[in-house]
Amino acid sequence: MSEITTTSVRTEPLIARYRGLICDLDGVVYRGPRAVPHAVETLNRVTADDVPVVFATNNASRPPEDVGDHLRRLGVAQRGWSVVTSSQAAAAHLAQRLAPGAPVCAVGGPGVAHALAEAGLTPVRVAELDGTPVEAVVQGLGFDITWRELAAVGYLAEAGASWVATNVDLTLPTPYGRAPGNGALVALVQTATSASPHVVGKPQPALFDLARARLGTEHSDTLVCGDLLGTDIEGANSAGLDSLFVLSGASRLRDLAFAERPARPTYVAADLSGLLAPGLPLHVTSSEHLVELGPDAVPRIPSEGDNGKLLQSVVTTTWAARDGGRAVSDDAGLWEGIERQLGLGESDQDSH
Repeated sequence: MSEITTTSVRTEPLIARYRGLICDLDGVVYRGPRAVPHAVETLNRVTADDVPVVFATNNASRPPEDVGDHLRRLGVAQRGWSVVTSSQAAAAHLAQRLAPGAPVCAVGGPGVAHALAEAGLTPVRVAELDGTPVEAVVQGLGFDITWRELAAVGYLAEAGASWVATNVDLTLPTPYGRAPGNGALVALVQTATSASPHVVGKPQPALFDLARARLGTEHSDTLVCGDLLGTDIEGANSAGLDSLFVLSGASRLRDLAFAERPARPTYVAADLSGLLAPGLPLHVTSSEHLVELGPDAVPRIPSEGDNGKLLQSVVTTTWAARDGGRAVSDDAGLWEGIERQLGLGESDQDSH
């Protein structure tokens, strides 16, 4: 589905080109307890049209059922979707390598132990170790992790147990600001050991592979939607999947304009409702040059025009200039002005 020529005119909804959707959560579907505008109604349209959705999250602390309850409370209809977490990706990784029922130390929130048990392994909490040998340790985010548990991860990894980190996101959004994420805790353990963890969460492909297996779709028939370039989009590229980058979360238009090739998406939209609009592929070879780079190295936006096409043109014009060695202004204020010209609203600074 990704071989779209720059000269073709596609009028059907973007999602019509795909048979399955892998969707991020924080910043795409919700921001904390609130739904992102247009997200719920878009998802209900997509699943009503028999396109299955898998919500894939790096947050390992909650079991999928708890995430599902959150989605239902927001109004997402109970049809055609499921949830996979980085804890499940970690458990799947170990289930392929260990015997059924093998003991694995679970460090993190309830989602870690839940995923291990679901995969046929035996989760063992640090408080339950009592000298009992374990073959691996999974470290995921938890809000009540103690020094003793972090120390145990290091002891076990140093002793030769397989160390799997659900993800290495350094920060986590909270209502009060950014807080240390699982990656910060993993880095803390690494200061005390010579071992390194195997990471399964975004931007590694394992979580995307697990989600696509759940969908039962081929690579070319699967679309990823996310709001973070360095995790959702880079991960989609590493897994060989097309992606839609939405500006409803943490990353802004300036971030997209200055993204390096590994983190460049296939499409861009203001929010998840872009799935229901004609998708404009972000090819730098596009024959339509609606936006030009001014002498001050700032994209010039016409006073009139389709905002979707103008957004695409801003990105492709900037990428082409930068790839060709031309300077482009990275002034944050100027890029915020471009967003306003394109009708892109302010967004809470959430992560996934």
